[in-house]
Amino acid sequence: MTRCRAWLYTIICFALAGLVTGCWDGVELQRRAVVLMMAIDPAPDHPDWVVVSVQIARPQRAQPPSTGGSGSTSGGNKEDRPIAVVSREGRDVAEALQTIQLAINRVLFFGHLQALVIHEQVARRGLAAVLNPVAQSRVVRRQIWMFVSRERAEQVVNALPVLDVIPGMHFTNLFRNQIILRRQYDATIGGFRQRLVTPGVEPYLLGIDGMDPRLSAPRIVGLAVFADDRLVGWLPGDDYVGWALADSQFPRLDLTIPCPHGHGQFVVNVTRVRSRLRVMNPDAPRPKAVLHVHVHGMIEGGPCVQKEREADIQVLSRQVQQVLAKIIGQSIQKAQHLGTDVFGIGRQVYRMHPSAWHGDAAWRQTFPRLRVIVQVTTRLDYMQTYRQSALLYVDHEG
Repeated sequence: MTRCRAWLYTIICFALAGLVTGCWDGVELQRRAVVLMMAIDPAPDHPDWVVVSVQIARPQRAQPPSTGGSGSTSGGNKEDRPIAVVSREGRDVAEALQTIQLAINRVLFFGHLQALVIHEQVARRGLAAVLNPVAQSRVVRRQIWMFVSRERAEQVVNALPVLDVIPGMHFTNLFRNQIILRRQYDATIGGFRQRLVTPGVEPYLLGIDGMDPRLSAPRIVGLAVFADDRLVGWLPGDDYVGWALADSQFPRLDLTIPCPHGHGQFVVNVTRVRSRLRVMNPDAPRPKAVLHVHVHGMIEGGPCVQKEREADIQVLSRQVQQVLAKIIGQSIQKAQHLGTDVFGIGRQVYRMHPSAWHGDAAWRQTFPRLRVIVQVTTRLDYMQTYRQSALLYVDHEG
């Protein structure tokens, strides 16, 4: 009986082994073209076409770059570069990628894609159709960075960094150091598509402008903001800072604040930001929202920071409140002028007042009329002292 059972188990194992298909669609590594970065630019001769550029790794050339006295990479010969960039144009991204595939002797593989750079002109047309060939791929990670470039996006994938032999990893690591976002997923391809289908909130991407010649990397200049899937404008500089404070996006940031009496500046190291939003009377002709932002940080120093008396700390706290309230209010006004609710105020209406929610199209008409009251509180530390300031109410009308 035991022998019969052993034979039965053996037959079952052989039968199950025959059902295992293995890697039926696998491709040998030597036949893969590993894409690290991709750029999408408008075609110069066809206004509605695109030029797609892919940065392909060349592992056999991945050696530490030699640098001259000026710090520039000496590997100017294309044969010595650790990457190869192939560009083709087409009526859409899918056609351009197909043309690239026919032009090389390896199979394009996007499993190691690190970043996607899109030219401003292409983003203004709309990104839903542009992203489909990439986003629908089963091997593309949803956490890849997306950027909107004011300059030619092909310049980014063609740049060879000084400090790393793998450009895609160099750029993504540099971006992580530069980007002060707590929810970094929102600036990726997955976050963009998620915000695109979430009621009451508009998507955004990080904006870059030109290349920093010292690091051979693009400069981040702020937010590229969208209405639906179309780029409508930018939130640079203080507008970007105001948005980030309102959206609780700063886990750590140094802010430069002018001294109360106009003599120099002092620095506040922000360690935590917490915001709370409340919408009232969303069905009114001009609805109102109250945005409360609490900033916790430390006063690090400056010409107006000389004593640790309580009165002096209170003066500096009020100055921080006034400056941050103004920055946040101006950022909201800029978004209202552009007609894009990247702050997610409409999302609060959708969640808390469902009967007053009439869809994204209706909210885009209401958002510019919204009256936002900004409330700022600060909790600042300095030289072993600990003080909490009072509320400051600033009414910013859109």
